[in-house]
Amino acid sequence: SVSVSVWHENNTMMKTKAILLTLSTHIFVAASFVPQCIPLSRALLASKARDAPQVHRDDESSCQDAVFDGSGKSEMIGHDAAYFFQKHRRSFISSLATSAVFGLPASPAHAAKGAAEYDLEYYMRDLFMGNKPEGNLPASNAPPPHPPRTLQGQLLPLLLDDELQSCIPIQELAQITKVPMSALAEQTRAIRSKVQPAFETSHPWKDELVRDEYYFDLTCYAFWRTASAAIPQDYTKRDQFMRNIGRRLLGEIISRGMISKKSIDTLQSSQRALSLTDTVPCVIETLNLFQRTNYCTKYRLGDKNDEERTGLGVFDSLDDEEISSPVGGGSGSVNCLVSVFDPAALGGALQITGEGSRFAPDFVGPTLAAVWERVGGDGVVSVSFESYFVDPVYRPNPKDFFPNERFYQFTISRK
Repeated sequence: SVSVSVWHENNTMMKTKAILLTLSTHIFVAASFVPQCIPLSRALLASKARDAPQVHRDDESSCQDAVFDGSGKSEMIGHDAAYFFQKHRRSFISSLATSAVFGLPASPAHAAKGAAEYDLEYYMRDLFMGNKPEGNLPASNAPPPHPPRTLQGQLLPLLLDDELQSCIPIQELAQITKVPMSALAEQTRAIRSKVQPAFETSHPWKDELVRDEYYFDLTCYAFWRTASAAIPQDYTKRDQFMRNIGRRLLGEIISRGMISKKSIDTLQSSQRALSLTDTVPCVIETLNLFQRTNYCTKYRLGDKNDEERTGLGVFDSLDDEEISSPVGGGSGSVNCLVSVFDPAALGGALQITGEGSRFAPDFVGPTLAAVWERVGGDGVVSVSFESYFVDPVYRPNPKDFFPNERFYQFTISRK
């Protein structure tokens, strides 16, 4: 305990010396800041009479990055000083850092902070208040959810059904785990009842049916939690389960004629090997099917920064050559990017990912992988993919993360 106390004292002393050394190094230019302190002190005395009636002292947005906590407990200058620093902390720190370190006039309060300002603010806050490891800014409230979409069409009962008896995921889970579907359905309903209040608070549904987007999301979360318990820590079997969902979905899409006859003939053709460029219309129709089902609001096939490599032009003849006859006889590979916006299983996938698992609800990724697995014939290529969640809005607070996009990176490789 003595050594720990000594370490804390030394640590605090080192921080203090660092601040004093920085200020003393630039003391001769810091004099340029003295004239600015005079109106500053005057403003302190007049702040209450001039500004106090318009202030909400509990406004967190106005003091979320303040050096001082705005509690008004300063023994030297009292409530007026605390209020002044809360209201004018930005211009004060900007003036102090800019003038003391560089000898330049203070920048406007609305200007972007520089490295010196951030450094000084960090050290000052650490010296007087301490810097929390998780950061000092609280997380913002999430944007209000949009009204739930109504899922519809032939694809929906294949993804999930209300009784949890006929959909493809529960059939595949029962087959791979040898657990009866009735037992899996009961476990799913039990988990769903347990987490239902939390999901409903953030994303309230209108109907307790899987056709309601948010109830579908809740059911997906509960089912994949059941699947996680049924396939514990067996990542190979989990991957097989997900791939089988995609293959079964594609098979049902073809057999039930949910895409055009031309695309079906292309995928089932035995006369010639399927190329990457051949698959593009099939992939687009599959994505359109998910969109018509209201599983997602829109999608993007290809790189958003390369207009020539999107949509129908996502693959070209060079990609076909890379897979069919790679240079040097090696195993060539081609990458493809896909974005799906506002997928119906987004909330459940985010929650499971936040719990530390990557075994999360997904229908689009496995289905597209099943399409590309047919390239070149049976067993010629392997398809791997990773998915990420993307928030399209820049948010300065790193705790604020509100994604609406699931971003996939596929790699099609010749074996």
